[in-house]
Amino acid sequence: MTAVGDVAAAPPRRRRRWGARVALGAAGAWLVFVAAHRLLSGRAWWWNLPDLLPPLLFVAAPLLLLVLVPLARPARLWCAALLVAALALGWPVAGVNPATLWHRPAPAPPDAVTVFSWNTWYWDQMLAAGPGGEPIHDPDRLYRYLHAQAADVYLLQEFLYFTPEWDPVPVADVDRLRREFPGFHIAVAGELLTVSRFPITLERPLDVRPWLDREWDDLPPADSRMPAYHTVKTLRTDLLVDGRVVTFYNSHLHVPVVGLPARAPDTADDGLARHDLRQASIRALAADVADNPHPVVFAGDLNTSPAMRLLRTLPDRLVDATAALDSPYPVSWARYGLPLWRLDWLFTSADVDVHEYRMVPPDGLSDHSGQFAVVSP
Repeated sequence: MTAVGDVAAAPPRRRRRWGARVALGAAGAWLVFVAAHRLLSGRAWWWNLPDLLPPLLFVAAPLLLLVLVPLARPARLWCAALLVAALALGWPVAGVNPATLWHRPAPAPPDAVTVFSWNTWYWDQMLAAGPGGEPIHDPDRLYRYLHAQAADVYLLQEFLYFTPEWDPVPVADVDRLRREFPGFHIAVAGELLTVSRFPITLERPLDVRPWLDREWDDLPPADSRMPAYHTVKTLRTDLLVDGRVVTFYNSHLHVPVVGLPARAPDTADDGLARHDLRQASIRALAADVADNPHPVVFAGDLNTSPAMRLLRTLPDRLVDATAALDSPYPVSWARYGLPLWRLDWLFTSADVDVHEYRMVPPDGLSDHSGQFAVVSP
């Protein structure tokens, strides 16, 4: 016969076993996901969608799952160990900047160079429509914002317009750009614009096509009015700064995903093509940096969050300037008025000092913050 006490004890034991399974299963599943992400991000094109997860989730998820540990009795230690392992594996890709607590940049010398990098969001073409559906342009507001940065070097992306069919077209009023920056030197390649107070001694667009793993017949599209938009995602300019040549790379990588990461008939919507283009952009940069004897500043909208491995495939010669930021969790991209995570980056070679580095709010002109830095070679 079954004792009455045994009957009463059976349901609590079953609940404990169920709770332990849930806690261990959740902790184990998250650890497996983080391990898969570290392995597949930037390597498998079909991982593009998980690549878009908020970077902070790699810290927040294991910390939140710790509330399940008491349910894992008698396997609480195992559950806690799985979550600690997931936290340790996810920490490097979470976008947290602990160096802000101790890093103090050196004071800038009098001849330091001020740099402003920014994705302008289709130049002065506001994402609003007039009475007939035509785009609204506000160049006065754009130029006021740019002048307010008072930079020596501007590394600007999306120097272009889009038609209602989302075809890129060049900005027509380049003459106004020259009037607004008298005495400055200008280099343009596709959507990339570099405006410099210092003379430009070399201007080199980095074409991605020689570095692709596959051939894409529509790169660029035959009817494109702006072919370089599709093939050049980094513009190199060598500037003569107080008698010394310094290289500035202005970059805007392809977005990893447009819609779901599925195959499509053209590179604009094909997940594999976008993966290939992003990888080729980094290879083109790495090859150019390897042969470049000058100090280097590399900045732009990389469309790459801290969670994406692509960021860690940049040339070893380039040093991440994040430690100079004053934020423990830097954010440069916003949507629907909400700051989300970081897509814009600044790297330099080791022979360039970063004395100041901060994100500049876009004043409603873009969904990206600007990057302002003070550097000296």
